[in-house]
Amino acid sequence: MSIDPKEDETESSIEESLQSLGFTKNDSKVLLTLCKYKILSPADIAKNSGVDRARVYDSLNRLIERGFIQKEPVKRGANYQVIPLEKIFQSIRDEYSRLIDKTHLLEDEISDLEVDTEESEPRVWSINSKEKIRKKIKELIIQAENRLFFIITPDLLMDELGGYEWITKELWNKKFVSNSIQIVIALKFFDGIKEEIKKLLKLKIKVHSIVGDTVIPFGLLITDDDFILTTLDQVSGAPEYTSGLWLEHGRPKQIIGYEHLFRHFISSECKEAALETKKKEAPDLF
Repeated sequence: MSIDPKEDETESSIEESLQSLGFTKNDSKVLLTLCKYKILSPADIAKNSGVDRARVYDSLNRLIERGFIQKEPVKRGANYQVIPLEKIFQSIRDEYSRLIDKTHLLEDEISDLEVDTEESEPRVWSINSKEKIRKKIKELIIQAENRLFFIITPDLLMDELGGYEWITKELWNKKFVSNSIQIVIALKFFDGIKEEIKKLLKLKIKVHSIVGDTVIPFGLLITDDDFILTTLDQVSGAPEYTSGLWLEHGRPKQIIGYEHLFRHFISSECKEAALETKKKEAPDLF
């Protein structure tokens, strides 16, 4: 008797589905064979299922234990038959329903075991070298997602201390990659930085020029929930800002005062820069 390839493919698919419901490979073959023939001897089950006869008995015992098949009430040569299909699958559905109920119960029980912990306090760190300050500034610029307010002190732009390219490059890259981020900066203008400022303005970065000859008393960088405040340490010669505070993961109420300080500084000590297009000339910095 030839085997219909299409029927064989269907049976293989059914067996895989039964296995996904928790049946072993042999159990699915034995059950499907009994579903097809209704009642069979172990020898016939082995012949029609392709399962080794010794393993057929293991499957029969498991299926009897689950209540899916029945054994004839005779001692020897007993046949086995399957119960109605609707009862088998209703039993499976009931079992899964109980498991779903159990997951809800376990979820509640495990949640009750969770240990309440106090909200971690923001931490304030002292930074006491130019190298550490620059490194942390770079880290915060890279990590910023929503905003970046920055009063840039002259030492961060001086050729003798590494030049301005690193900081303008970081700001340009941040705005170019994350166009939605709000970036506002304040710094003292000088001729050498003019072209870099133009590049920032073209990306819609707001730039404020610090006016007058007054030495800038502090530097300030505010990102999403961090800030660095640096203070002027040396006035004679080139001004230096080698000490400061870094607030890590601060709360809004801890940062809002520094936001007011930033806004006051750019409104009272600065003039906003803009690109001005002159007739028959390239854009120039106003």
